[in-house]
Amino acid sequence: MKSENRKFNLGVIISSIPLVNHVKRIASEQGDDIQVAYKSLYEAVAAGKEMEAAGVEVIMSWRGTASLLRENLHVPVLSFPLTSLDILKCLKQAATLGQKILLPTFRTKFTDIEIMEELLHVKLVQGIYYDAASLEEVILFGQRQECQVVVGGGLSIRFAQKYGLKGVEIQTSDEVISATIESAKSVAQSNREEQKKTQRYRYIIDATSEGIVGVDQNGDITAINKTARQALKTYDQDVIGEPISKYIHKAPIMKVLYSQKPILDNLEKINKELFVFNHIPVMMGREIVGGVSTFKSTPNIIRAEHKIRQSLTKGLVAKYFIEDLMHKSLAIQEVIIKAEIFAPTDSTILILGETGTGKEILAQSIHNLSRRKDCPFVSINCAALPEQLLESELFGYEEGAFTGSKKGGKPGLFEIAHQGTIFLDEIATPPQSVQIRLLRVLQEREVMRVGGDRLIPVDVRVIATANKDLGEEVQSGRFREDLFFRLNVLRIHIPPLRDRIEDIPVLVQEFIQRKSREQALKSIAIQISYIKKLMEYSWPGNVRQLKNFVERLVLLCGSRFSPETFEQLYLELTQYQSNLNKPRKEVRRTTLKEQFDLLRKENEAKIMEKVLEEARFSKSEAAKILGISRTTLWKKLKEAGLN
Repeated sequence: MKSENRKFNLGVIISSIPLVNHVKRIASEQGDDIQVAYKSLYEAVAAGKEMEAAGVEVIMSWRGTASLLRENLHVPVLSFPLTSLDILKCLKQAATLGQKILLPTFRTKFTDIEIMEELLHVKLVQGIYYDAASLEEVILFGQRQECQVVVGGGLSIRFAQKYGLKGVEIQTSDEVISATIESAKSVAQSNREEQKKTQRYRYIIDATSEGIVGVDQNGDITAINKTARQALKTYDQDVIGEPISKYIHKAPIMKVLYSQKPILDNLEKINKELFVFNHIPVMMGREIVGGVSTFKSTPNIIRAEHKIRQSLTKGLVAKYFIEDLMHKSLAIQEVIIKAEIFAPTDSTILILGETGTGKEILAQSIHNLSRRKDCPFVSINCAALPEQLLESELFGYEEGAFTGSKKGGKPGLFEIAHQGTIFLDEIATPPQSVQIRLLRVLQEREVMRVGGDRLIPVDVRVIATANKDLGEEVQSGRFREDLFFRLNVLRIHIPPLRDRIEDIPVLVQEFIQRKSREQALKSIAIQISYIKKLMEYSWPGNVRQLKNFVERLVLLCGSRFSPETFEQLYLELTQYQSNLNKPRKEVRRTTLKEQFDLLRKENEAKIMEKVLEEARFSKSEAAKILGISRTTLWKKLKEAGLN
């Protein structure tokens, strides 16, 4: 607040002693402090620079002197306005001294001279001057034209007296002087506010960890922050106005100024250090007026990425990709094909399969294949939580909804997963009360927190898994039929490991390499006979059980395979399987074929319906999406009983 009351530092440069005294008197009456310099036209610039260096905020002067000062100074310069009435008064006084009057004017002539001549019955001669030398030439011109009187400023009067002419100095009224001083204070106040804004802007760009350099349309630097100055090894403001190419070799911002197109995430070197640059053009309408380069050092980017990854530790990121489904079998290849077809849609997906077959890996892979891949992936095991806790975790709760609830309440997982994917593992286990609420969320895409009274819209993609036959659960009354149909939009079945034994060698090799890298061990080599023995086992725990077996084998064997260790671990497996010697090869093939046929019958019609919806029921477009002919699509629709 103190700075608001600080007096303004104003200056006046004029060559008229009467006007100097006039300005001093009015300023004193108004309580203003004004520095005054009694200088003529050719001395004014030097005086103005001295005032500027002394901190004068605004300078006032006559028209001609003011123009010269503006061209040579950085501070604002105001001129005392010369009104027609002021000129008329002076000309009336001059008419008493002679009938032919010289009127010197700076750079431009006065208009409506004829009217003044007619009113005063005098002859007016105008002469334009640009500096002190040309002003003296104008006075000599007036002398040759037989002018008796000169009307002008202090320097004009001194030249007139030098060449024997009479002179009338133009006077300025109290009102004009007072108004000019007020305008000067207003300009000074505006400049102070602008300086504050500039300082705040400086603090803001200096506070950021990114380097920022602004240039004009010619590539000359107009702004630079502290980080950029340090990177460029320059620590003062001398860079302002300098070409950017002087500090950054082959500066890409020059290409941006030419092409008017941004260059993003560009790796560049400054003083042998790597930075990631963004170069953005600054446009005014269709005209480019400059550009901005921002950059960050690669070590800072790596540290920031590490912090971000550390903060995302609550299952909000899908870490598995479709490539993580290691396989050789056609069964898993078909699973992958379906996943790739379903992933781009927003439809609910139901993944079926026994425990340990890799349902969550598939769910995360589908998320990472979808348009939601950069948004949260939130998972919850519905079988792991009691009813009350499951409900509050899924839908959130308001403050005071139950004993022990957090102050301010808590968002549920559906809210947290907004614009992303929510993964509901073991969907067959929730009680009926939770099933009803799940159904509403799937229907309306809205949630209501426990103890709440408002609906919260959510945009989520739902992927659910079940290791039970949901059809049997519906028939037994343990699972709602309407919820089943809401979940059973797109379905993928992951066959158990015993039905795809050709995947076992691939999985064993992958698990050996992973565990060996983790323990810094040399990978062990398992003979084919032992691999075949693993392929004869039924693996009730599926891929998870196989992974656990291989990890124990690697840890106990170290860097060299031990047949004795293998046999001991394999013996432990047989304790969980009574009919180990039962031939399974033929059963596996039959089961696999049956599953393929069943999956095709169940899903082919649904896929065609979904694709038709997306194609707005254009059969030609739907056939194109499915990669089949229009005739084939007609036949399949007819076989499925679809019009």
